[in-house]
Amino acid sequence: MNDFSKFTFFVKGLLEVGTVIRYSDRKPRQDVKLHFNRLMNDAAQFEKFLHQQFDQEMIKAEESINHSIIDLVWQIFEMDDETLTKFTEHINNFQKE
Repeated sequence: MNDFSKFTFFVKGLLEVGTVIRYSDRKPRQDVKLHFNRLMNDAAQFEKFLHQQFDQEMIKAEESINHSIIDLVWQIFEMDDETLTKFTEHINNFQKE
């Protein structure tokens, strides 16, 4: 995966997590809301631009991969301390062949 693909993943992650925040009971403070909304708008415009450049098949593949990775990252953030420690140790000991 090249660096630009990784960047587009983070933009998608920003949009998904930002949407969760936007519709949650806890809203950003007023002084943060301006920057939050700008960031969300810019990320949405960037994603829209990318989708204009790609064909439908590539968009579906990108969406599928990004949703899976975002779900995995979300699960990592939700781990209790003991599970996170075990998971981190496992990842640190993983050897890529």
